[in-house]
Amino acid sequence: MNQPLNLAPAATDHPLEALPETALNPRTLRQRLREATDYDSWAEAAKALDRLSGREVWKQRDISALYDYRTLRDRVDHLRAVRAANDHHGLVFAIEEGVHGNLGGMGKPLLYNKARFGTKQLIRDYVDSVSDALRHIETLSESEMSLAAKLDLFRRASHCYGRSALMFSAGGTLMYFHFGVAKALLEQGILPRVLSGSSAGAITVSILGTHTDAELEGFFDARNVRFGEEWTPNWFERSTGIRRMFRASSFEPTFDRLIPDLTFREAFELTGRHISISVSPCERHHSPRLLNAMTSPHVLIRSAVRASCAIPGLFEPVQLMARDAQGKTVPYLRSRWIDGLFAADLPAKQLARLYGTNHYIVSMINPMMLPTFRDHKLQSAGLQPLGKAAKAVARSALKSADVYLGKYLPASSLGVVNKVAHDLLSQDYVGDISIAPKRRLFSPLRLLSPFSYEEIDALVLAGERQVWPRIEMIRICTQISRTLEEILGRLDRGIVDAME
Repeated sequence: MNQPLNLAPAATDHPLEALPETALNPRTLRQRLREATDYDSWAEAAKALDRLSGREVWKQRDISALYDYRTLRDRVDHLRAVRAANDHHGLVFAIEEGVHGNLGGMGKPLLYNKARFGTKQLIRDYVDSVSDALRHIETLSESEMSLAAKLDLFRRASHCYGRSALMFSAGGTLMYFHFGVAKALLEQGILPRVLSGSSAGAITVSILGTHTDAELEGFFDARNVRFGEEWTPNWFERSTGIRRMFRASSFEPTFDRLIPDLTFREAFELTGRHISISVSPCERHHSPRLLNAMTSPHVLIRSAVRASCAIPGLFEPVQLMARDAQGKTVPYLRSRWIDGLFAADLPAKQLARLYGTNHYIVSMINPMMLPTFRDHKLQSAGLQPLGKAAKAVARSALKSADVYLGKYLPASSLGVVNKVAHDLLSQDYVGDISIAPKRRLFSPLRLLSPFSYEEIDALVLAGERQVWPRIEMIRICTQISRTLEEILGRLDRGIVDAME
């Protein structure tokens, strides 16, 4: 089964094809996967493993009990036939029959666990055929299909198909892992346009939402994204592993350095990315907010990030600031706000309502929830069943205590702790595609401590490495929605240009 390999290694300058055949064994290739420092090297080793293991043959065969391959094959063949016949009306009718994100179960995670790289070729063929059909319809002349009819078709298709969102969780200085996730997706051109974050995740989305793709090239270098003051461990810290905590005063210059002075609306106009930041209210009777260009267009992103990072007991609650019609910076609402972790760490429902999202990628670094976080690559592994049971027991205990605490201790510190615990445990920490560090248990003391440049680079690379096995799943599952977004963007820009 072995075929000639045209591969480049992860850690040498010599292509894999130049190595002796005996060196191209599964153990060597798995080591190359572990040691890869860029996606291309990782992908080449993964493809070689698929060929050696026979998974490449599995990918080329339609048949599998994991999905309805017959429906997908019929759909692909029909789209290809009407395209080959130049049947524009038939092509439009085929698209109007429905563009489905999970047709025949094609988005099932198990389909992406069988091989190291990608999944069934039939699934690739389906998304390619639909994307090709959509782009062809866009090019039809006005006599063949009017602009109004195109806009109607593409908007309906986009609404029915839905959009993907990437949600970044809270997690202190483990946010460098988030940076690696964002870096890997940016480099592959598949970073979703809808992004959300709380606390550490808020810092991540604020950077992504206020910088263009060109500005983000090379941005995630340790010396650039370092948070807080410059730091190297002293003798005591190296010997004991105990580290100092960030000084509160070090946060302000970091926010000013990493996040431009923009409102949510100004950031969207600059980058085209829909970023949302979660904040929690201090007052008991207020509701949490998801700040973005739709709900709070004039709020300054820096103030939203400061509020979302305001951990109770360590940092003072934050007054949100906005830019008024005269360009002056003014207070926004009277309330003060704290860490978004406590209300909407992963605000999937709110994003669905605002942006029509129905597919979620989650980058999870919240150490309190990592043991219960379900990873589609490790569905039956580790502490997940135990964590799920513990979460259910905790919810039940809190519910039992509600009557007593609500009646006798509503304003006490114990009542506040009970409310915070409720907020944390009531949230659903899951995504269609899940990304989390391999190491699930972290010392809480490290979450507010500085990292050295070497540690930052290592954590960024760890985030990249956890994304690489999911790149093809993300690419395939988001390809049609990305195609629709690109087409609608071009058509909308064309309308605006014609009006000027």
